Amino acid sequence: MSTAAYITLVGNVGRIDAVRTFPDGRQIASFSVAVSRRFRAKGEAVEETDWYAVKATGAHLIRLIEDNINKGDQLIITGALAQKAFERNDGSKGLSVEVFAHDIRFNISKKPKDESQGGSAPDDLDDEIPF
Repeated sequence: MSTAAYITLVGNVGRIDAVRTFPDGRQIASFSVAVSRRFRAKGEAVEETDWYAVKATGAHLIRLIEDNINKGDQLIITGALAQKAFERNDGSKGLSVEVFAHDIRFNISKKPKDESQGGSAPDDLDDEIPF
């Protein structure tokens, strides 16, 4: 029986890499996601951001990434967690955190900005739920 550590991320898309195709026809899509958290430390507001490399091999996820995901989009990603140690050019050690996506969804729970914040809600939204 195999085991894995699963994680759910809610974050914003950073860099989107080109889909790679291997000689045997398999494909992999990858992009980075920033996950930020805000808290107070010693009375000061602090924001920290962690970056994750997201990889997807499922055909439906690759299509979603290619056709619909853009830099800055806020996504909810569920997948298997993997960590890799590496050495930088200057000799220092680093740790890369990768998520092998099983599910990717757009975070639509964010409220649109009102006009006082420099944005507006879309005019073409119906007041009724279509289902």
